[in-house]
Order: sequence, then C-alpha cells, then structure tokens
Amino acid sequence: MARLITIALMVILLFTSNLFAGFGKYNSPYRSDTVVAPIQIKDKGLYNLVVSIQFLSEPYDHKKYKTDEYESFIKRLSVEWGGVALHEILKVPEQNVSDLVELKKNIETEISKLADRLKTKYKIEKNVEVVFSLSNFFVLEPKEN
Repeated sequence: MARLITIALMVILLFTSNLFAGFGKYNSPYRSDTVVAPIQIKDKGLYNLVVSIQFLSEPYDHKKYKTDEYESFIKRLSVEWGGVALHEILKVPEQNVSDLVELKKNIETEISKLADRLKTKYKIEKNVEVVFSLSNFFVLEPKEN
C-alpha cells in the first residue's frame, strides 16, 4: 500500500512539474542583430565588413523601461539600425584601414540620432537612456568555394 502511494505521489509530482515548466515567460534583457556589407579597402581589395549590435532593453529597473511604448521603440530601433549602418558603410566608396575607427564612430552617432528621432514618435522622454553596443566590427576576406 505504501508503495502504491509513493508511486502515485511521484507521478503527480512529475506531471505537475512538467505542467508548470513553461508557465513563466522569459524576456531576454537585450536584442542583437548583425549586418554584413561589402567594403573596398585601399590597396587591399574588396572585403566584407561585419557589424553586430546589442540593444539593452531594460537598462535600469525603472517603470519606464517596462512600458509597451519602450518595448515597441526598442523593437523598431533594432530593425532600423541596419539601414543606418549600411548607409554609413556604403557612403564612402573606398576606405583605409585606419578609417574604420571613424566609420564605427559615425555609425554609433547615426544610431543615436535615429534613437532620438524614434523617441518622439513613440512618446518617450528625451532623457530616457538607450544602451547599445557595436559588439562586432571586423572585416573578412571573401573566399570562393
């Protein structure tokens, strides 16, 4: 009898833990994306420039970062940043390797400007911080297969 009760409790425990396993919803604290664009480097040839970005969706534990407007704002920003980055990369037909640092700064500046424009569209205060990082910024030599 004790054996039957023990088995019944184990079965109940097994089903309840599986039932509630996906109950909570996990939201990642950041969004990331990557853009790859061709770039002509002087005296070297054609390369692929890889640029990755991460947006922190909850910079602080304040209520304003948990609103639907802020979430929509970050979603829109994480889509539109790629166009800004591609525009800055393709704007200059040929670059020196030393110019890549300046290019990275220009991309960061333009993304900040885009964020400021989108803040007004989503009715977000101007002083709300947008945290992002260009986590990858490197060139790759294209290879033929």
